[in-house]
Amino acid sequence: MSLLTKETESFGFLLLPGHPMLPVSAAIDVLALANYVGRKPFYSWCTLGQGDRTVTSMNGLSIQTDQLFDTAPHLSNLVVCAGVDGHEQANPEILAWLRRIKTEGTSIGAVSTGSWVLAQAGLLDGKRCTIHWEDRGAFRETYPHLDVSEAIFETDGPIFTCSGGTAVVDLALTFVAAGHGIDLANKVAEQLLHSEIRSPLGMQTINRSRRLGIANAHVRTAVQIMERNLEDPVQLPKIARQVGLSQRHLDRLFRSHLGRSPKRYYLECRLRLARSLVRQTDLPIYEIALACGFSSSSYLAKWYAQQFGCVPLEERQSFVQTTLKREPTKEH
Repeated sequence: MSLLTKETESFGFLLLPGHPMLPVSAAIDVLALANYVGRKPFYSWCTLGQGDRTVTSMNGLSIQTDQLFDTAPHLSNLVVCAGVDGHEQANPEILAWLRRIKTEGTSIGAVSTGSWVLAQAGLLDGKRCTIHWEDRGAFRETYPHLDVSEAIFETDGPIFTCSGGTAVVDLALTFVAAGHGIDLANKVAEQLLHSEIRSPLGMQTINRSRRLGIANAHVRTAVQIMERNLEDPVQLPKIARQVGLSQRHLDRLFRSHLGRSPKRYYLECRLRLARSLVRQTDLPIYEIALACGFSSSSYLAKWYAQQFGCVPLEERQSFVQTTLKREPTKEH
């Protein structure tokens, strides 16, 4: 830990139960290497917790934070770090504290699913923001008024958000470049064996193709059309025309690259969004059905049970019970 001093730009990392450790350590390493390479104490940092200061990370390791969030000194920057259940991590005390330090001049950001907390605090209103891709559908459905992008990170004035993982390295290097020059940022990147400082949108298409595991441009474009039109599904003949193929040719490509027909893949996309909404929101099932392009909750339940082995209400109840069983672990 670096002691916080008035002479440095300070970062506080609010560690919520179940946070992933990689982005936290990666961000701190960038700051530490900037001090090392620049031979000056540009940055200082600390970790923040709540309760007894001990937080269990996503990998099960217990972290003893440096101090409690509500007794922290003034920070230049505060980063909210959350994991797979970030939508459940906010509490009134944290939300009030975030609003207060924002008015006091602290820049506030979030890593991975920490964007849920910032949204609940009202700090993302009128701001561009991003979130981990797995939560994006539920996040957009819950906060339709927000400007949610697919970027790996976003900075909008004193608010910044990051999709998580190694994208945090690029965000932190961007801060170093803005504060102390691109030369220092590049030297830090070299120390990390990080070949290129990515811009927010630079890797968007590559990330999608890697995640899908496909290289065919026609299939990738068709999938993008599907993913952008889940509430009002586009007819397959229209998708085929938009990618410049016959429907039969598109069908053959899907079966070759994805092992299923376009119709089945599109259905699975809508069901994955439905599952995300079931788990991460309190929306009624009939609203989830409509948001995912199903005409009724019973029609959704039929396909949901076929895909996941249970109906949406059973999934929600099971997910809540699993979360409650984990709760005591978070407090140790």
